[in-house]
Amino acid sequence: MEQDTKKSGVGTVVEILLCLIFIPIILINTAMIVKTYTNPDRIPGLFGIKPVIVLSGSMSPAFEPKALIFIKETDPSKLQEGDVICYLTDGSAVTHRITQIVQQDGQTRFVTKGDANNTADRLAVSPEQIEGRYIGHIAGLGGFALFMQSTTGMLLFIVLPILLYLGWDLLYRMRESKNARRRVDDLEAELAELKAQKDKDGES
Repeated sequence: MEQDTKKSGVGTVVEILLCLIFIPIILINTAMIVKTYTNPDRIPGLFGIKPVIVLSGSMSPAFEPKALIFIKETDPSKLQEGDVICYLTDGSAVTHRITQIVQQDGQTRFVTKGDANNTADRLAVSPEQIEGRYIGHIAGLGGFALFMQSTTGMLLFIVLPILLYLGWDLLYRMRESKNARRRVDDLEAELAELKAQKDKDGES
């Protein structure tokens, strides 16, 4: 009986750990997918933080290709020269440094340039284009994120973990049901033995 209790406790701990790992991943992915479809013209994010995968070396050595950078939604009026911003142009995200803030046609514009580039970007950036200000990055994680977006990556890191969790949960419940049935059978056998002993004592 004590061994069954220990096994049950271990099973519960494993189940809780699996929930803590998989549920946040599923919720975050779901939220990002929903935001992508509800607002396709913007980079999806959570709580004002947006992840962006670096594809070029224009900002080397600040961050290299395949890094995963994080940008934070920011009021454009608070941006300063030297800030690194991410903006959208022709459907692509560009993350470059502000080298100058100018006025064009009565509107504030941001002249940007990649740290590794020799010249500034061709067009100044309008406030409406800006997705956020760079706040940090994780080197190499962008490559992993790209793999995650592939069919193989989604199968390995989303579908497979969900199936493993469901399979574990099913086996755990079957084992618990079997243990409960065995405990009931043991209790019934014990009661039957006590009844038989009582009857025997009554006859004597």
